[in-house]
Amino acid sequence: MTAGSIIPKAPMSPSNFRSARCWAFPGPTSPYSSRAKPSMSIIRRPCSRRNTPSGNSKFCNDSHFNMTNTLRNRLLAFLEKEAGRAFKTKELARHLDVPKQGAQYQQLKTVLRELQEEDTIARLKGSRWMMRRSEEETAAPADRTAVGTLKQLRKLFYVEADDRDIDSDIAISKRNLGEARDGDKVVVRLLAENRRHVGLEGEIVEVLGRQGRAEVEMLALARRYGLSLEFPEAVDAEAHQLAAEIPAAEIERRLDLRDEETFTIDPEDARDYDDAVSLGMDEKGNYLLSVHIADVSHFVREGTALDAEALRRGTSVYLVDGVFPMLPERLSNHLCSLKEGKDRLTYSVLMTITPRGALLEREIVKSVIRSRKRFTYEQVQDILDGGSGPHGDTLAQMQKLAQVLMKKRFREGSVDFAVPEVKFVLDNTGYPVDIVPKKRLMSMRMIEEFMLIANRAVTQAIAEKRKEGALPFIYRVHDKPDPEKVRELIGFLQHLDVSVQLDPSSSKSFQKMLEVVRGRPEEDVVQDVTIRSMAKAVYSEENIGHFGLGFRHYTHFTSPIRRYPDLVVHRLLHMYFGEGKGSRPSQRKLSDIARQSSIRERVAVEAERASIKIKQVEYMKRHEGDEFDAVISGVKRYGLYVEIMPTLVEGLVHVRSMDDYFEYDAARMQLVGERSGAVYRLGDRVRVQVSRVDSIDQEIDFILVEDDAPSPRRTPARQRRSRSERTSESKPKRRSGRGKK
Repeated sequence: MTAGSIIPKAPMSPSNFRSARCWAFPGPTSPYSSRAKPSMSIIRRPCSRRNTPSGNSKFCNDSHFNMTNTLRNRLLAFLEKEAGRAFKTKELARHLDVPKQGAQYQQLKTVLRELQEEDTIARLKGSRWMMRRSEEETAAPADRTAVGTLKQLRKLFYVEADDRDIDSDIAISKRNLGEARDGDKVVVRLLAENRRHVGLEGEIVEVLGRQGRAEVEMLALARRYGLSLEFPEAVDAEAHQLAAEIPAAEIERRLDLRDEETFTIDPEDARDYDDAVSLGMDEKGNYLLSVHIADVSHFVREGTALDAEALRRGTSVYLVDGVFPMLPERLSNHLCSLKEGKDRLTYSVLMTITPRGALLEREIVKSVIRSRKRFTYEQVQDILDGGSGPHGDTLAQMQKLAQVLMKKRFREGSVDFAVPEVKFVLDNTGYPVDIVPKKRLMSMRMIEEFMLIANRAVTQAIAEKRKEGALPFIYRVHDKPDPEKVRELIGFLQHLDVSVQLDPSSSKSFQKMLEVVRGRPEEDVVQDVTIRSMAKAVYSEENIGHFGLGFRHYTHFTSPIRRYPDLVVHRLLHMYFGEGKGSRPSQRKLSDIARQSSIRERVAVEAERASIKIKQVEYMKRHEGDEFDAVISGVKRYGLYVEIMPTLVEGLVHVRSMDDYFEYDAARMQLVGERSGAVYRLGDRVRVQVSRVDSIDQEIDFILVEDDAPSPRRTPARQRRSRSERTSESKPKRRSGRGKK
């Protein structure tokens, strides 16, 4: 991100782990956090004479007094917990489970006014509330920018920031207004605290366009997350100075594999080919698998502007309608890309694998290759299905090896989740004309398995060499799940009559549990809740293993064009196993790199989620009033999150639109109707109608379509694709396309 920009932490809906499709495996927001302990609450009518015992008004008044005190205490506790953030009244109502209409909502407004009069809380422009801060907390912020919507209140102007971590509205004086007008999406530079308004003051530096327009929202997203297609002049200059031809002396220093049967297999729209594969057999029937990775470290050297910019970006960011690359296009799409028929510098992992999938030998070596063919996944799948085609015999052997590796990996503890994905079909203007499910092809799994074993082989080599002495390194780690979350997961499974033993220290127990429920109606909901109970995978200089994969040693080596940790791993491997020179990096330096890379990965995930939501809203705008089959993807006190099948578009069915009063059962993740007894549970199928599509707030609301059944019937909900590790753990998914202009 650019200097002074903000790393956002805006939460998504309860099922954001599925709608994102690009999360750091397996890192969704867990419903089993300390903020969501199993509890029961009932949404009831406000107190009235007819609702009290014998119509006793004193009982009503006492109850009202107690309710007011309870609401006041809950409100203060929430605002203290979220100190520094400001909330609209309706946002507070949602967080406090107060219906957004009726007596309880009016009571909330009264309590807010009372606390304001007591000078306990502050009311900001735009009717947003926050705890008052002490003088020590109101120091002027560092120079930074934010993205938001300009609004006008009488003669006053302010920006309501998109980033929820901005704790107040940003006051804009007329001299700092520029050409912006009410309703514009803008970029604002924060100047200092505005004590008069208990908030921030800023200067508008860029007008992006009118809020609510998809193209403007996508541009705002890029600004908010610090994404840019442009590189600093020094970076571009270094990239253009790099020679396109490989010197003969460099080829002499490397293992020459240009005569090997080598090819790439990538998505149809990919432009940066950073891995190639080749396969042979030895006289003993062992597989000779070679994974060749673009040698980005040859071009991007430490201490250069290219390296500094790559570290700052951390990763390429893939949005629905384009990519923001980590490296300039001259490198990512040309010099480093393993193009068909071109000599390219690579880092190769040469492996000997037994027919049962055991890794016998490995060699990590700098090489030069020439790809024979640029395949797409679909082309390879056609060859595998048809039994003939270019390199057909080799591809058939690769499929056989991949199946062996998969079975072995699952047998040893990799957790095999089934996660659906979709693809947006855009027209020439970027408008989403359709959303279609992605097919999970064997050709994709084949490449994933090869990338996984290459990553694992590299880390095992480091583990063995560490016996000779300490070797600083960067690992891809995934911690064990929290035991308390596992206990809550077991309790949830018991409610579904799924009797299993889960060991928080054993990924095998999770895999066995998923095998128990496979094919049962509750399979989808069990899988979803299990994913939510998992930790997030991150980068670290300390190796704690990878729980989800069941690996003791794991790193990222296979995508240095678009992941900075992979580039660092290449440098370290050359230093430890090759002819690399220079001093070893300190643990502190690698810790800083790991932390920055993890942060940038989270930013990339959040940016993709936001881009998906923008395109979903744009797509659904023309479907207002239409009915769809959906699955309940989240259950909250205030309603049901539902996901349309098979497009995976998500929105909210609010309880106020449901014809009953519902009891929320957090332990079972369900709403139960007081009168009807209707039960709505996570994973249930429902029929919904699109009631509202808000392109400004990026929200989609649904209402349930009633049927003759007394309660929703639970049935298998999703098309599945079996996958133990998201693509970024092996070979990250890629999209090419137009970037931001």
